[in-house]
Amino acid sequence: MRARNLLLAAICLSVLFMFAGCGAPKKPAGPTRLEIEHFTRVKGLPEESITSLAAFGNKVWAGSKNGLFTFDGVNWQIFRRQNTNVLGSDIIEDLKVSGNNLWIATDNGACRFDGSNWASVYTGGRARSVIGNGSEIAVATAHGVEYSNGGGMTPMGKDNAGLIMDEVTQVAFDSQGQLWAGTRAGMAKLTSGMFQNYTGPAKSVMGSSLVDVPPSPANCRLPGNNIKVIMPFQNMIAIGTTGGLTITDMANTWTSYTAQHREWAQRNGQILEDQVPGNSPLPGNIINALAASDNFELLFVGTDKGLGVLNGSEWLDVGTIMPGIPKVPITGLAWLNGDLWVATGEGIFQVKKVSSLIQPVAKP
Repeated sequence: MRARNLLLAAICLSVLFMFAGCGAPKKPAGPTRLEIEHFTRVKGLPEESITSLAAFGNKVWAGSKNGLFTFDGVNWQIFRRQNTNVLGSDIIEDLKVSGNNLWIATDNGACRFDGSNWASVYTGGRARSVIGNGSEIAVATAHGVEYSNGGGMTPMGKDNAGLIMDEVTQVAFDSQGQLWAGTRAGMAKLTSGMFQNYTGPAKSVMGSSLVDVPPSPANCRLPGNNIKVIMPFQNMIAIGTTGGLTITDMANTWTSYTAQHREWAQRNGQILEDQVPGNSPLPGNIINALAASDNFELLFVGTDKGLGVLNGSEWLDVGTIMPGIPKVPITGLAWLNGDLWVATGEGIFQVKKVSSLIQPVAKP
């Protein structure tokens, strides 16, 4: 009888604990912390100071001031002038992928690689950026855009093509195949052999006065006119400047993001710098690099003070999700097979399974 009572008591306690457990509040899952691998010389990276990154041919490509490197997941392969004669210089300025080619801008010319063969496309001096689209090739230089539509290169600048400034920093084709040039004084679109220029609002010091410079055209809302990087994004273009980021159709849609920064202001006859709050968690306003996930769900933004990740209209907490990414200038970004690759002056960081952050689209 005593044994039977003990059994009944045990059953009652089990039932009570079960219901108590069902009613207790569940502790929310903590934020995702992604695994990060840091590639340095110790791990086989030939050079730690990286200037640019790209994903091409299922490999990561890294440019440096000491050659071009590619990683297949196991080994790094090195390309320099001594073993790749179309590389005009070991100083790699920029890497881009377009038209099934890797485009390489160097301190002395530009070339392309289709996965098997190398070809030189420009030998006239320093190339800051190079891109191709079908028969078209464009090179950003200090004296304008070198442009070809199947023949030889033609210089196109301020005097002969209306370019706002000959100091061209970036070239890119948008999703409609239009060529854009980024300069130190604004953006320009090539149309029928001439450039249409775009400049955002700015402030200029004239003597002892601070003058507001209106945008041109009037609806241009570039957050800065010194262009650092251009990338097609969701049928628009993402533009990184020294004054922030904008995602735009260059007409009526301008979604811009800025970090805390300093702006000129005039008070009591004096021109001063004011600290101005930004409108986003961007770590810095100088945008050095951009990359996106396969279907543009995530936009990765490399700044002078670290990494930002835009998920739709929300900025992710990079410090929590990717605590191993240092708050230093980001010099290159690449997306490959669901992983994010981040280049700095301290080597390359592989952030694994970033694709797990992408929320699946609900089926109707």
